[in-house]
Amino acid sequence: MGTGKDASKGDGYDAFRIDLWKPSASFEIIKLRAETLRQIRAFFDKNEVLEVDTPVLSCATVPDPFIESFQTRYLPLTQTMQTEEYYLHTSPEFPMKRLLASGSGSIYQISKVFRQGESGRKHNPEFTLLEWYRDGWDHHRLMSEINHLLLTVLSPYIELSETQFVSYADVFQSFCGINPHTVSKTELLACVEKLGLADVLEEHEHRDRFLELLFSHNIEPSLGIEQNQTGKKPCICFLYNYPASQASLAKTVMHNDQLIAERFEIFINGMELGNGFHELNDESEQRNRFANDNQDRKVMGLNEIPMDENFLQAVDHLPECAGVAIGIERLLMIMSQSKHINEVIAFPFERA
Repeated sequence: MGTGKDASKGDGYDAFRIDLWKPSASFEIIKLRAETLRQIRAFFDKNEVLEVDTPVLSCATVPDPFIESFQTRYLPLTQTMQTEEYYLHTSPEFPMKRLLASGSGSIYQISKVFRQGESGRKHNPEFTLLEWYRDGWDHHRLMSEINHLLLTVLSPYIELSETQFVSYADVFQSFCGINPHTVSKTELLACVEKLGLADVLEEHEHRDRFLELLFSHNIEPSLGIEQNQTGKKPCICFLYNYPASQASLAKTVMHNDQLIAERFEIFINGMELGNGFHELNDESEQRNRFANDNQDRKVMGLNEIPMDENFLQAVDHLPECAGVAIGIERLLMIMSQSKHINEVIAFPFERA
């Protein structure tokens, strides 16, 4: 009978193998995850938001050129069915909106999601999302509820300063001295060069890519941090009123003579925690956005993604609502002051 060891590799190899079978998260963190999920469920139960469950495996996925899905194949046991391509979802958004369009009312879900290429200090290809939708609400009312939930969950573990609500335009004016809604491509190139980022992107790339570059390098690290005479202190920061070109699945409206997206993101201690929308409920507009995404994918040399017709047919039936997705692992990183996402996952990608 084998011993389970490879004697030819020596003791060092055996020690490496032993380390890999152990969880990378401590049991204190594993217990913290369980308690946090219990608190979240208690919060939604108290507020009469229904927990739902939707498929992880889908015949379609998001065409966003900057989110790449895991693809797999369904192999039928009989020859009467064709082999079909499927995707592991990057978010439960599409099926949850189908439930909303069918009359579910306010709902939430805690689910595993999957994204290609996302591995690093703050990313794991498989992670956990808390996603919820409020029937009849706009994004401002949802931001208030998110703030309440985050304060409830985080307050026992970290001391937070007063929550901040700031516009996308205000942070760009403050950190870069530009108006992101009206800035020219020439001005963007000059700003990028001034910060030593001129070699990161090609000049012909879309202006939003340059805005995202400036944001990630010069703005995001300072969001969710209050600086005062006594030093720095973390806080919850809601960033809202994104450019209409970055709307994704959000409504767009005129604001101060500019078309803006009713979208927001949440930051704490320089880290993005979540992304939310006043949800678009116009099928024609959503179909056009998906078509534009696929065109961008084609230009970038990526495979086009089939339209999710089940979702698109539901969009016109979607009630007025707002939704948000929050990364559970990043929430745990903030609560435990962990430096790497592997510290809050039992078996991350490298050990899965």
